[in-house]
Amino acid sequence: MGVLFAVLVLVMAFATFVEKDYGANVARYFIYNTWWFELIFVLAVINILGQIVFQKLYKLKKNTIFLFHFAFVLIIIGAGITRYFGIEGMMHIREGESVSRFVLVDNSKLDNRNTKDEYIDLPFSLKLDKFSIERYPGSNSPSSFVSNIVLVDIENGIEMPYLIYMNHILKYRGYRFFQSSYDKDEKGTILSVSKDPYGLFVTYMGYFILILNLILSLINKHSLFRSITINQLSSVGRKMAGVVLILLLITTASFADNEKLIVPTNQANYFGSILVQDQTGRTEPLYTLSHDILRKVSKKTSIDGLNPMQVFLGFYFDFDHWKEVPLIKVSNKEIRKIIGIKGDYASFTDFIDLEKESYKLSYTLHMANSKPANARNKLDKEIIKLDERVNICYMMYTGDFLKLFPVIDSSDVWHSPADAYLFTDSKDDSLYLSNIISLVYNEIVNKNPGGEHKYLSSIKLYQQKYAKYKLPSELKIKSEILYYKSGVFERLFPFYGTMGFVLFILLVSEIIRRRKIISGFIVLIKGFLLIAFILHTSGFFLRWYISGHAPMSNGYETMIFISWVTILAGFIFQHRSPMVLAATSMLASLTLLVAHLSFMDPEITNLVPVLKSYWLTLHVSVITSSYGFLGLAAVLGILIMILYLFISEKNKLRINKTIEELTIINYKAVTIGLYLLTIGTFLGAIWANESWGRYWGWDPKETWSLITIIVYSFVLHSRMIEIFRSIFVFNLMSLVAFSSVLMTYFGVNYFLSGLHSYAGGSSTEIPGFVYFIITFLLMLSFMAFIKYKKVN
Repeated sequence: MGVLFAVLVLVMAFATFVEKDYGANVARYFIYNTWWFELIFVLAVINILGQIVFQKLYKLKKNTIFLFHFAFVLIIIGAGITRYFGIEGMMHIREGESVSRFVLVDNSKLDNRNTKDEYIDLPFSLKLDKFSIERYPGSNSPSSFVSNIVLVDIENGIEMPYLIYMNHILKYRGYRFFQSSYDKDEKGTILSVSKDPYGLFVTYMGYFILILNLILSLINKHSLFRSITINQLSSVGRKMAGVVLILLLITTASFADNEKLIVPTNQANYFGSILVQDQTGRTEPLYTLSHDILRKVSKKTSIDGLNPMQVFLGFYFDFDHWKEVPLIKVSNKEIRKIIGIKGDYASFTDFIDLEKESYKLSYTLHMANSKPANARNKLDKEIIKLDERVNICYMMYTGDFLKLFPVIDSSDVWHSPADAYLFTDSKDDSLYLSNIISLVYNEIVNKNPGGEHKYLSSIKLYQQKYAKYKLPSELKIKSEILYYKSGVFERLFPFYGTMGFVLFILLVSEIIRRRKIISGFIVLIKGFLLIAFILHTSGFFLRWYISGHAPMSNGYETMIFISWVTILAGFIFQHRSPMVLAATSMLASLTLLVAHLSFMDPEITNLVPVLKSYWLTLHVSVITSSYGFLGLAAVLGILIMILYLFISEKNKLRINKTIEELTIINYKAVTIGLYLLTIGTFLGAIWANESWGRYWGWDPKETWSLITIIVYSFVLHSRMIEIFRSIFVFNLMSLVAFSSVLMTYFGVNYFLSGLHSYAGGSSTEIPGFVYFIITFLLMLSFMAFIKYKKVN
C-alpha cells in the first residue's frame, strides 16, 4: 500500500503542474482519464479489502476501523460509476425560449466535446422567462445571477416556476441543473446538466459512513487514537531514519518636514466615520478605505505617527506639499536606480522627470505591459505594482476615491464631489454638493475644532436620504473603525511569539538542568496567552460581524482562523505537556506573521456568488482547522529535533521521557488533523456538487487535498512498516508531511490555477526567507539524526 501511496501522490502532483502549463483538459486527457491512472485506484481497493481480511478489521471491536476503510471502497466505486455511467452536459436558453435537450460533454476527449455536438433529449422542457444579474452597489461585480425558469412536463401535467442560481439547483426526474454562466448581453443563461443517481448515491453513502466513523473513532475506547502507546511508534528497526532524512535532503526614510497640512486627529477620525463606496461596490467607513490605501501604497498603517485618514486628507487637501513626502514603497533596487532614490520610499514627485516633463516608469512600464502575463519577470511585475501605487496617490489627490454621494438615477453608484452635482435636478442639492467639501476644508484650515462636524454630519444625512439600499448601522461603522484602529492581529503575532519562546526556553532549561521552574511563572504566561486568545477570538468574530459573512473567504482570513485553531489546539493538549502550548504559540505567531506579508490582502471584500452559501462556514472551517492541528504536529516535530540536540548520557532518561510524551501528543494531533482534513475535503466535494454539478473534478485544490490526506495516512500507518517504526522517523515525517499542507494552501492559491483562485491572491514569487527556513530544518534534522544515532 505504501508503494501505491507514493505512486499516486507523485502522479497527482505532476498532473497539477501539467494543468498549470497546458490546461485542465490536457491533464485530464493524458493523466486523470487514462486506464493506468484508474488501475491505481483499482489496486487500492483490492489492497484495502485485503487489509480488512488480514488485519481482521471485521471484528466487533474494530467496527469503526472496518467501516472507515470500507467507506473508501464505496467512494472509489461510486467515482467509477459516475465516470462510466454518469452524464454531463450544457444547456443554453435565451429569454422566452423553451429547450428540451442539452449538449453532451465528453470528458474522455481532449477538448471536452464530441467532434460533432451530440444532444440528449429530455422528457420535459425548460423555459427561460428572465435572466437577471444582481450586482454589488456601485460596481460591476456580480452578487448573484438568477435564471427564472418554468419547468414544463406535459406527460405528467406539470408546469412549475423555479429559480436557479449559484448553490440553488433544480432537481427533476434524475436530472440536476446548475447555474453555470450567461450570455454577454445578459439575455440568456447557460446551465450545466448532470444525471448520475447511482454514482451519487454510492459516493454519498461512502462520505456519510466515512465522516460518521471518523467521529466515532475519536470516542471508541478501542481505537488507536484512544489507546496509542509509545511502544507502537518505536522499534529496533531504526536504520530507516537515515534513509528518510536522505530523502528529505534530496527533495527538498526620512520625511519632508515642511509646512504640509496635517489634519488634527479628532477631525480626521470624525471624517473617517463617513461612509464611502469603494471600487468594488462595498459601502464602508472612509477610515477603512484610507487604511487599505495606505497599506497598498506604503505597506504601513501609519506614516510618521499620522493615521491613515490624516495621510489621505493631507493628499487630498494639500497635494502641493504631500507630493514631496516619501511614502510610496519601492522594494526593488533596480527600480530605485531608475527613479533615482536611495531609500525604500519615494515621493510622488520622484517619479516625474521635471526636465523632460515625463513619467520615469513610462518605458519600462510599457515593456512590462506588452508581455503576456506568464512571460513577465520579477522586475516587470514590480514595475506594474509600483505604477498602481503611484496611480493610487494621484487618485487620492483628484478625489476619485471620495465616492460619498448617492445620486438620483437608475443605478446604485455613488459619486465624488467633483461630479455628484451633475446628477441632481435640484439647485439646492447641486449647490450643496459643489461646496460641501470646500466648507469642511475651510473649517480644518482655520483650525476651528469641531466646526467641520455640522458639515460632515450633513453628508451623513444626505447619504441616508438618497441611498437606495440599506446602509451599515452606526454600530457596525464604529465596530469597523475599532477593528482597523486596534490592529489586533498585527499586535498578536509578536506577543504570541514572545510568550511561546519564553515558555519554551524555560521548559527546555527545566528538562536539561533538572531545576524546577516556579509553577506560578508558567501559570502567568498561560494566563497572558489565554487573554491573547480571547482578544484573537474577539477580533475574528468582530470581522465576521463587519463583513456579514464568515471570515474564511480569502487567504488572509483563513490564516487568521488557522492561527486561532492552532492556539485552541495548544490549550486542548497543554494539560499533557506545557511544551505544546509553547509550540502552538510560536506557530500561531508565524501564521499571523505570514498573514501580514505583502502578498496577503487583509481588505474586507464582497463575496463572489459561489461563496454565498452555508457551506463556506462548514467546509472551510473544518478543513482549515485541520491545518492548525497538522501545523501543531510539525512544530512538535521541530521541538523534538531540538530536544535530540541536547540529549546526553546524563539527561537521556528525562529528555527521552519528554520526547515520548510529545510524540504521543504528536500522534493525536496528526490523527485529529487528518480526520478534519478528510471530513472537510469530502464536505467540499458535496458543496462542489451543489454548486457546479460534480463532486470531484481534479481541480488542483481538490487534488492537493487528496495528496495531503494520502501523505498523512502514510505517516499514521508508518508504524505498521517495521523499517519506519521509530519515534525519530515518525516525528521527522510529521514535520516533512506539513510541506503538502503548505502546497495545498499556498501553492495552489498563489502558484497554480483552478476554481479555487478566489481563495488566494495574486501570483507571487517564493519569499527568500522560505529557503532559509528549509535550510535550517535540513540542518536541524541532520544534526538531530546524528545525535539520535549516537545516543541510541
